[in-house]
Amino acid sequence: MYHILKTQGVLPLVTQIGIKTAEIILQSAADSGIKIVEFAARADDAKEVFAQMVSFKNANNLDIKLAVGSVLNVNDAETYHKLGADCIICPHTDLEIGNYCLKNNLYWIPGAATLNEVLHANKLGAEIVKVFPADKIGGPSYVKAIKAPFPNLKLMPTGGVTLEESNLKSWFKVGVVCVGIGSHLFSKEMLSQLDYDKSFEAFKNLIAVVEKSRK
Repeated sequence: MYHILKTQGVLPLVTQIGIKTAEIILQSAADSGIKIVEFAARADDAKEVFAQMVSFKNANNLDIKLAVGSVLNVNDAETYHKLGADCIICPHTDLEIGNYCLKNNLYWIPGAATLNEVLHANKLGAEIVKVFPADKIGGPSYVKAIKAPFPNLKLMPTGGVTLEESNLKSWFKVGVVCVGIGSHLFSKEMLSQLDYDKSFEAFKNLIAVVEKSRK
């Protein structure tokens, strides 16, 4: 999973979507070359939608991994794992979730804000740690500062990451593994009227700007 995220450089995030929109996103993402997407489980029907996403992925043999984000407790982590999640992502660091994921060989990306929290997440077994909310706690300069004494930290800033090349360059310049990007990729308005062509174009543009920003 680390290799996929490192190579892709970005983890696209979608939330609050119905199954039709989810199918469009999965098909267009896979067709564009995206290898992993995150479904943030924030809606009441999130489990039902995710189960249908897994069925669609399997039925169409899509070469794409499914991460589930906004997982807040170990019961939900177990549920999404059994439904077919390839990765569990949290806004925080939770010992029970971490233990479950490690025990079941399920990739886990916890969230952290301070250096101590990042190091604690590493000790609990997390390889990549999500820096959240990245823009509110200091942005790229903050990441640069905490990586100075710990250059081997593998970080994924999420929150405030945009599609602007200058913004992406500032993150990759300080050595992040990848970035998480959500509403700046698919706004609520865009999701409400999304079709395959718009989604495919969005993913292709995302791939192109990330590649350009890493040079």
